[in-house]
Amino acid sequence: MAKNFPVLLDIGEGLSIMVGLPTIASWRTQNRPNNSRPGTFGFNTESKRLEYFDGTDWYAIPMGSA
Repeated sequence: MAKNFPVLLDIGEGLSIMVGLPTIASWRTQNRPNNSRPGTFGFNTESKRLEYFDGTDWYAIPMGSA
């Protein structure tokens, strides 16, 4: 029987924090979060891609089968 375990998130310089089972925010292209901070990421339900905000631009990662 599979168990759900917390995830360790590497925050750099040898440090990590424990988080519960993560959820990923989702949005459509025109409804991206306002005032996003650098490092914001989520799933675009319109383009079917993970997106990442670097503080200036949004970048998409195609989701495909392996």
